[in-house]
Amino acid sequence: MPKQFFDYPRWQLRAPLSHWFLVLLATFALTASVRAEQIRIPVKVQGTALEQPSDYFTTLLVMALEASKADNEEIDIIFSPRDYSQARWINMLQNDKSNFVIWTMTDKEREQQLRPIRIPLFKGLFGYRALLIRKGEQARFDQVKTAADLASFLGGQGTHWPDTLILQANGLRLTTAETTESLFRMINAKRFDYFPRGISEAWFELLQRKDTGLIVEENLLLYYPTDIYFFVNKENEALALRIEKGMEALIDNGKFDQFFYNHPRVSSGLARVKSRRIIELKNPYLPAETPVDNPRYWMDLSALEVD
Repeated sequence: MPKQFFDYPRWQLRAPLSHWFLVLLATFALTASVRAEQIRIPVKVQGTALEQPSDYFTTLLVMALEASKADNEEIDIIFSPRDYSQARWINMLQNDKSNFVIWTMTDKEREQQLRPIRIPLFKGLFGYRALLIRKGEQARFDQVKTAADLASFLGGQGTHWPDTLILQANGLRLTTAETTESLFRMINAKRFDYFPRGISEAWFELLQRKDTGLIVEENLLLYYPTDIYFFVNKENEALALRIEKGMEALIDNGKFDQFFYNHPRVSSGLARVKSRRIIELKNPYLPAETPVDNPRYWMDLSALEVD
């Protein structure tokens, strides 16, 4: 008998060729079956495809979903065909029990309406607000030191934003509009004097709007404790737990911090907030469950080195 290339056991060597053919067919069928069991999970988001690839929230959501999915699962992100007001997004989510995710600032009412994933997406940084003002008007704000001083000016905010109620509760005068785009047009048209934006928004948005006549006011930061969460429908606990599991994994392996500190939304603002005067405001609408004292979720804001 010729020498074999492989040292097969005697019973294998005696098997007819038809046996091996059947084994190969069975192996192929099993492989095809495993491949057929790949599960595609569609997840709708409030973001639009136009925001890609730099959108902070969609990218972070995908990271969390990828970190919590099984090996045979594929996540399909379905973008919205258009943008809506915050009130419309919330209403849509309340009536949609499918895999649908929005991101918005938390408050007591929203946490009653929706299922929050209570992991702050900006580590508490979202409560620090710089003021967008028109170019050439810095001198008007140089003497502002308190909320009472700022109340002599008119601010602009979204009609359905939680910030609006917070600022009004602290005695600040506001005019409102449905969308961010409307507010940018209004401040350029001198309909109000300043537009508070988060540290993760102010400088980043001006970089995106090279034709704007706005600047970031040089001296002030408003502060009230708050942040943005991912939210899902109250009855979609499975999706909430999946996102929560993924976010916890990203925190554990350091990928959330790496993403957070290097994204231009955050880095563009953190580099510019030193030595600013903070006007501290109360937030009577903050849910008691907000993890403001948990260093796992809330960054050490003393690192901002503000006055």
